[in-house]
Amino acid sequence: MDASPTNTPDATTEMDQVAEVLTESPQINSEADKWKSLSRANEARWKAASAELEAATAKSAELEQAMTAMQQEHALMLAEMQLRHAAQQRGMELAPEAVSKLNLSAFLAEEGTADLDAINEFVSSLGSAAKKPTFPQNVGIGPQGSNGAPPERTVPLDARARR
Repeated sequence: MDASPTNTPDATTEMDQVAEVLTESPQINSEADKWKSLSRANEARWKAASAELEAATAKSAELEQAMTAMQQEHALMLAEMQLRHAAQQRGMELAPEAVSKLNLSAFLAEEGTADLDAINEFVSSLGSAAKKPTFPQNVGIGPQGSNGAPPERTVPLDARARR
């Protein structure tokens, strides 16, 4: 017996089906065109969605950078306020020009918060402020001051009496 596929009854029916498909070419073309158009539409939707995703990713990165900058600025402001407060507790007042020349990022911890230990260490290195008198001194109303000794007289008392 010959075992070729053309001699079997199944092979002849497959050949007939192929022949039938070849004869129905207008239907195949319309189906192929349909699937091609659906594929193109899906591809266009995919490209639009990809572009939208890229735009959203870029916007997200931009917002994240802006947020990081704002957090850094906020942390520097917080460090400045803590520095002024620590100086005020020691009786000192820091001039705005002096504070503006300081590297305030040195007073920040790694997580972006104010490092109170570094601030207190810096303020204590400045020394203590001399207490200013509450009232104005030397306004011409007589002896002033805290030493308690009378002022030196340039003219002896007896010389004034001789006039």
